[in-house]
Amino acid sequence: GAGEGIDDVEWVVGKDKPTYDEIFYTLSSVNGKITGADAKQEMVKSKLPNTVLGKIWKLADVDRDGLLDDEEFALANHLIKVKLEGHELPADLPPHLIPPSKRRHE
Repeated sequence: GAGEGIDDVEWVVGKDKPTYDEIFYTLSSVNGKITGADAKQEMVKSKLPNTVLGKIWKLADVDRDGLLDDEEFALANHLIKVKLEGHELPADLPPHLIPPSKRRHE
């Protein structure tokens, strides 16, 4: 099927995740997730416009539950980094950006 091979794709955020985890665990998480307000406190430090941060949030909140877990938070930070490096944000997450736990297993 079309989903084959997605597990073989390396999650590019993985190598930086320990750094992002350190920040994540300083934020007050509930059941291992942080709220938009908590995430925003951290995300605004990037000085990116709110419209851009909103787009990053939509991409990073892969399961659309309005909260970010550690993988989604790492992804959000990765997207911020990409944007700050002058790259455009993807309209949809390509396979190499989808956190391993959020990959659809058909």
